[in-house]
Amino acid sequence: MIALLAPPSFPEPGRPAPDRRIVEPAIRIPAATGWLIAINVLIHVLRYLAVRNSVLSPEQDDALVNLLGFDPVNLEHPFRPATILSLITYQFIHGGWDHLAANMVSLLAFGPGIERPLGRTKFLAIYFLTGIVAALTQAAFTPAGVHDVLIGASGSISGVFGALIVVWGVHRRGQRPLGIVRMVLLWSVLMAITGILGVGASGSPVAWIAHIGGFVAGIAFGFAFRPKTQFE
Repeated sequence: MIALLAPPSFPEPGRPAPDRRIVEPAIRIPAATGWLIAINVLIHVLRYLAVRNSVLSPEQDDALVNLLGFDPVNLEHPFRPATILSLITYQFIHGGWDHLAANMVSLLAFGPGIERPLGRTKFLAIYFLTGIVAALTQAAFTPAGVHDVLIGASGSISGVFGALIVVWGVHRRGQRPLGIVRMVLLWSVLMAITGILGVGASGSPVAWIAHIGGFVAGIAFGFAFRPKTQFE
């Protein structure tokens, strides 16, 4: 308290003033991006602890994944609220720690690049809507009657990446996109890793069609939500 009330000090004559520049933290995670990462990690940790402590059996955890995941075959049945809800809940369920880590690192890399220029509301709209489009795209290419439960945030993150290319690339016209090359390389490496590991949906191969659907939707939303520039 004494330090707070002490009078300001001044440099002695002939001596330069001390450098009082504010040091910015190395990593600043915007609120929505941070909360999405926290919720995804929390859900996976709770599932892991529940199974490890026998609160849930592995079979019950599988049933929970099937309940919250998105199964395209459910679209063949009469309308059910649970099916519509699963278009959101599937985005928060992951098949393993590697699946979760790859998605959360990607979200941390790409999310701030959309949330900062567009704002929290538009970022969340892009995230969830592209995730829904990704699931529906996967459903469109899934043969009738085939159960193929889709889980994970990959479709949503692919959408965020597609929007990022527009906002930081096309939108900036003539200016060098901020870190876009590094982001593209990171995304490509993570997608390659998930492909090699085969992480996607409950031991199934990666849902590449969902990734593509989310990515294309992200580009579309990027153009729809991009801020105006001096060129427009």
